[in-house]
Amino acid sequence: MPSPPHDTLANRLAQILVQLNQGEPVCRYDLADRFGVSERTIYRDLNRLGGSVERLADGRYRLSTASQGALDPRDLEVFARLTGVKGLFPDSGHRFLRSLIDPQAPSQFLVKGHHHEDVRPRDRQFQQLTQAIAQHQRCHLLYGEKPRELEPYRLVNNKGIWYLAATENGQLKAFSLGRISLLRVGRETFTPCPTIARQIEEDDDIWFSTTKVQVRLSVAPAIAYYFLRRAVVPAQQVLDHAADGTLTLSSAVGHANQILPIIRYWMPHVRVLEPAWLAAQLRNELEHYLQHAPPPPTGSQP
Repeated sequence: MPSPPHDTLANRLAQILVQLNQGEPVCRYDLADRFGVSERTIYRDLNRLGGSVERLADGRYRLSTASQGALDPRDLEVFARLTGVKGLFPDSGHRFLRSLIDPQAPSQFLVKGHHHEDVRPRDRQFQQLTQAIAQHQRCHLLYGEKPRELEPYRLVNNKGIWYLAATENGQLKAFSLGRISLLRVGRETFTPCPTIARQIEEDDDIWFSTTKVQVRLSVAPAIAYYFLRRAVVPAQQVLDHAADGTLTLSSAVGHANQILPIIRYWMPHVRVLEPAWLAAQLRNELEHYLQHAPPPPTGSQP
């Protein structure tokens, strides 16, 4: 289903305001080319912003002096939700969010997040995909040297890496931006599927699958605290917290490799209770490693 007209308009206005708020003048013709609309449409968009913008002598527009640096509280909330930090602080009200970015106030907080992928060399590609998603345009590209025709839905940042969530032949997949080359946005459009869009929103990460494998784990008391503090495995649910501190958890994954690296990280304190085939696969991988691992150096610590 195509986005309602007011959604497209809101998206354009939001992106124009972001660029203006960064101190960059905008040109009607450049914006028209960027969003794939007429210059007259951009002219009406800028008029909708009223006194927030002013026209320069060269015909470009900039944020008016009175509006420079002014952010509506709703803008801050949208940004907090978009970047995944809305639940990071105990209070995310308007006054608290403003206090976080007040340059005159000493900061009591320091957030050390993931190391993020450097996408600057591919800024053009990023913008092309952003426009293709907004306009529901099919994309043609090379991925791992294989030609692909995709219907793009969303750019997703997972653990610091950017992915394109798109369908190929009706199947939802995630494509790492770093492996995309020779991108061409086609003129042909598609109708997004609401079910697929909802799946992208609801899945914990980029292992998209309509069929989820239910996994049950046992977590030793020595590390139970870390699993109670936050969800460590996808779709984590605590099924039982025994008197001795042992946790029994459930998880739902789209692929074995979505959870096996996490289990290996916490070994030997985490065991797979079911399914049996997942426990067997983990055991086989460990046996293979031990068979091919070099012996420890002579005189090494036990």
